Amino acid sequence: MAEETKVDSDAVEEHLNCIVEVMRQNEAFLRQNAEETYYEVVELINDAIDNVVLAVKKNPEDYAKYSMIFFLHHILMPFSYAIHLDMLTGNIPACFMELRLMLESLVKCYLADFQYQDQSFFQDKLKLLEEERKSTSELMLELGKKLGSNFVALWGKLSQDWIHTKGIMDRVVAQVIEKSDVPSWGLVLPMYYAESDLDTIDELRNRISKFRSLLTAVMEKYQQENN
Repeated sequence: MAEETKVDSDAVEEHLNCIVEVMRQNEAFLRQNAEETYYEVVELINDAIDNVVLAVKKNPEDYAKYSMIFFLHHILMPFSYAIHLDMLTGNIPACFMELRLMLESLVKCYLADFQYQDQSFFQDKLKLLEEERKSTSELMLELGKKLGSNFVALWGKLSQDWIHTKGIMDRVVAQVIEKSDVPSWGLVLPMYYAESDLDTIDELRNRISKFRSLLTAVMEKYQQENN
């Protein structure tokens, strides 16, 4: 029994070493071939850190009151780091999925605080927002009108292209037809990047850049309203 455990442990360690090696080589690939994307991912993490620092300066009782403080600590911070890790393992679809969650949460948490200021607990605010029975796109259009920004366009692209089965299927088929190559993320993970993945990696840069600009617009407005 002890011998079987030793074999299992060795196999696990070998697998972990393989993951680390893929991440190292993918980082080198990104720095050489997609430096702008790598920059956007790192800057997204820095945005999260900067905004959490601002939230920490608030009164302790505000942690339970504001949905946006919940968003900054428990969605923006961990999922910005998750995008970095998933990008290094070659898990590009997860990066887009995480970005969509961050965008949707940003919009809902801001509107919950704005529309239900009389509530003292952030979860109650979000429940009341859900009870309005508005679709996510309606909420994004509402906030976009208030801030003069287009949230719904980014959300639509992330949803259509990366969340639904058809979007993933169409991407795999298109790359096979156009480049005679299956996307690295469409095989097994972790996986080394190839030059045929660069268009998708650049798309990630574009989407993160747009999200960062929307995040900045929301945070500037939110700080104006809560100072």
